[in-house]
Amino acid sequence: MAKRGENIYRREDGRWEGRYGKGRRPDGKLIYGYVYARKYGDCKEKLEQAKARYIYILDPVKRCGTGKVCDFLRYWLSSIIKPHVKASTFSNYAAIADKWLLPFFGNQKLHKVGREEVQYFISGLSEQGLSPGTVRNIYNVLYGIMKKAKEYDYISADPCKDICLPKMEKKEARLLTLQEQKILEQTVKKDKNGFAILLASYTGLRVGEICGLTWSDVDLKNGVLHVSRTIRRIQCHDPVAETRTVLVIGSAKSDRSKRTIPLPACILKLFQEHQETSTGEYVFTYRGRPLEPRVLQYRFKALLKKAGLAEINFHALRHTFATRCMELCFDIKTLSEILGHASAKMTLDRYGHSQMEHKRLVMKNLDGLFARSA
Repeated sequence: MAKRGENIYRREDGRWEGRYGKGRRPDGKLIYGYVYARKYGDCKEKLEQAKARYIYILDPVKRCGTGKVCDFLRYWLSSIIKPHVKASTFSNYAAIADKWLLPFFGNQKLHKVGREEVQYFISGLSEQGLSPGTVRNIYNVLYGIMKKAKEYDYISADPCKDICLPKMEKKEARLLTLQEQKILEQTVKKDKNGFAILLASYTGLRVGEICGLTWSDVDLKNGVLHVSRTIRRIQCHDPVAETRTVLVIGSAKSDRSKRTIPLPACILKLFQEHQETSTGEYVFTYRGRPLEPRVLQYRFKALLKKAGLAEINFHALRHTFATRCMELCFDIKTLSEILGHASAKMTLDRYGHSQMEHKRLVMKNLDGLFARSA
């Protein structure tokens, strides 16, 4: 039974609801947060956790100056990062903090972390087999924490300066050869779920962008597609949340990612056919809801297996599209805009290469030139 003053109430749907203060608006009115549970005891426990969490966040200064790394790290995530980044970005930062930073630095005094210790940590990540890119991502989060701690005068020197990082290894993206692409398309065209895969092959859309398409984004009259949002399932790092993951529907990756793509006639026809059987707001759905990226990826793997092709990730279709465009001599600026890249240089650096079959064709043409001059 709820006690007076607890702010725990029985809802009409049978669940218990707990309410707690999260802060105040500029006009002085309280901002409330809520927790829910089927049982009163569970609701009370969640409410106590939530209260402790927000009391902690609202009074960070007393804890961070002479406190542990974990104290400032949690404050940095919740009060500095979370309000200013996308939910997916915050989830990535929080995952790095939980998996790598807290186990190593968490219980150490913030002001006692030195450069030698940071270097030892970074070198150890490489020895564990992590890729240079992953190591740099972890370092960037730690760097952001320490930089802010220095700004707040919690530490006298930034221990992340002049750290030796692993060199980035430029790996050629795995993609489909022209023959493999033809085999896949033959298989995909016979499958009821194949349209999304063909769309990726002929537009270079990311998996989250495909899942985020609504019919309002498809202009059949003018034959263009407007890309403005993305869907992603991310980890939920709220300790009082009822689920471990949450589906996030957000804006496109960047301003450049918001783009308009002219559709090839073959894809435009498939859109018209698909619309005839579609009933929802989203172009691609699963059980009445927007299709999730992981479901589309599972379908893609199943079709690869059915086609007898080696397993590749869904993003390889984007690489394949870009490479086919390069082979057809697309100008770089046009291709960059279609892909939603930040610059034409980024496109050229990433796709300014050819596959072996294209190299053979070029050299064969050179051989023919030599024969004609003989």
